[in-house]
Amino acid sequence: MSPRHKMHVDNSPATAVLHTRSVPSTPTRHRVRKVTSAMNHTPDITSIDAATRPALSPRRLRLLELSEEIEQNPGEVAFSTRIWAQLSLPYRDPGATVPHWSRRNGDTTLTLSPGPAGFPFGVLARSLLTWMSTEAVRTRSRHLDPGPSLRAFLSSVGTYPSGANQRRVMDQLHRLSTTSIIIETSSETPGRRTLSGQNMHVAHRYELTYQRGADHARIELSEPYFEEVMRSPVPVLSSALAALGGSPMRMDLYVWLSYRMSTLQRTTTVSWRQLETQFGAQYAQPRQFKAAFLKNLEPVKLIYPQAKVAVVDSGLRLHPSATHVPQAAHQRPRHLRVG
Repeated sequence: MSPRHKMHVDNSPATAVLHTRSVPSTPTRHRVRKVTSAMNHTPDITSIDAATRPALSPRRLRLLELSEEIEQNPGEVAFSTRIWAQLSLPYRDPGATVPHWSRRNGDTTLTLSPGPAGFPFGVLARSLLTWMSTEAVRTRSRHLDPGPSLRAFLSSVGTYPSGANQRRVMDQLHRLSTTSIIIETSSETPGRRTLSGQNMHVAHRYELTYQRGADHARIELSEPYFEEVMRSPVPVLSSALAALGGSPMRMDLYVWLSYRMSTLQRTTTVSWRQLETQFGAQYAQPRQFKAAFLKNLEPVKLIYPQAKVAVVDSGLRLHPSATHVPQAAHQRPRHLRVG
């Protein structure tokens, strides 16, 4: 990532962190015309309808410019996994007084119980989970050594693990390593209800060494979590995560759309209620969630323009679309460059 892409990480779901320029490049002006034309003439497949579409602000123009750069030079392929594409972590720290955290997607519920360090949350926890999945797929090993590869990955997604950020990395690694996960699915037939689930941890063993200027960690993924990663990796672009990385909701929406578009066979509508139970557990009112969702969806759609989605009265309509990462590009993940 070039220096002009450097971003400050903020765990607030609606905080904009992109450095902006008011005058777009020539390719970006072409893309502005292309996107504006699509929004004016094909409202069924755009992210925001004409009535709610914001003006082309400097930040939005910058996102279009980043989208153009990603299209021309996609960069490294990273991997999330199906769990975090369907069910996600807290945006903010729920705090020490909250015993459990739950999210629901259809008939499936995720429940997190914190360890001694508390709940994992925010942008950094999501980036670390993506690094873990990427390394597991790349090495086909449960044993992770967060050294140069982690520093390179975090830099590639806009987080620079030095100074105060290094301690935040260690803190979130501790939270991720000690939180227990329950994934439960409910199925019902007349007169019968069945609950099936799985208990797991991200880490089976971990070692975190705190040393001035030289913090170090070793992580061994648990067998169930490793199997989940290897069974259902979700390819994403680290450059897209960097462009969206100031907001955990944007990251979640991007990973979710990447997953849904890889499996979607026909047009479907996800209701506002379903979206709120999946993405909006930390909003007090449905209208607050809807406003935040629309605000965060816009940059995701600009960065992932192939995703054909439409905001409708009942929710979000998804049309079968091209994946953001071409299939051939993620058959064998490349080593992340260091330096």
